[in-house]
Amino acid sequence: MKKLLYFDLEHGKRTLGSRQDIEKMLGYPTLEPSSYKEFQKIVKQLYVPKTVEETVNIGGIKVKQSRKVVEPKAEIDGIIVDTVSELSKKYMRSLMGTENKMQLQDWSKLKNTLDNLLDMLTMLPGILICNCHSKIQTMGDGENKIIPYIDGSTKEDISKWFDFVFYCKAKTGLKGNTQFLWRTARTEKYDNAKDRSRLLDAEIPQDYQLVLDAVKEKGWNGARVLVIGSPGAGKTYSLQTINKRS
Repeated sequence: MKKLLYFDLEHGKRTLGSRQDIEKMLGYPTLEPSSYKEFQKIVKQLYVPKTVEETVNIGGIKVKQSRKVVEPKAEIDGIIVDTVSELSKKYMRSLMGTENKMQLQDWSKLKNTLDNLLDMLTMLPGILICNCHSKIQTMGDGENKIIPYIDGSTKEDISKWFDFVFYCKAKTGLKGNTQFLWRTARTEKYDNAKDRSRLLDAEIPQDYQLVLDAVKEKGWNGARVLVIGSPGAGKTYSLQTINKRS
């Protein structure tokens, strides 16, 4: 069984059941930081940064290099942030202060902080799952595309940090049954969608076992997954599939 840290930032845990259900499902109790600083504080208590010195052979030349790595202090196979949209809003609220508005310099600070956050999260070993709300953006030609609901310019390039970027979709059949899917391949409407493994179909069921199988086949030691969707589209509910074979 994989043991994952589940950060519930907007009370979505009820989708998965009780606290006891989630601990049994994911291996650890739910974490509920009330602020961005509290989130950072918890992560720093559970992980330690290290510098690894290594020698790489390049055509007979021994090249020394240093790499920054992060190691867990306990048995942790991954981390889930539900949602990164709310985590960014928590930081943005701290910038507003008593005036309840963002100053020009605050937008640059927001961008830098979120980029540093994503850099830190994607350094963590194992599985990283970031759920993110979506919103519709209407283009100049009248067409709509779905983008991550994150304030500031980070939403423009957030997908670069992840191996997999999925959009939640729901298809209702003639009998009224609904099938929840992930869109994994890019279209003009879903232009952040991607699958670096190139092993997944363009649309797949919302099942993390399919992702973990692709990661295993590629020989990767972890996966970075961004899931974008509206409330009720399956972002949190699909987490129950992570350990379903264990």
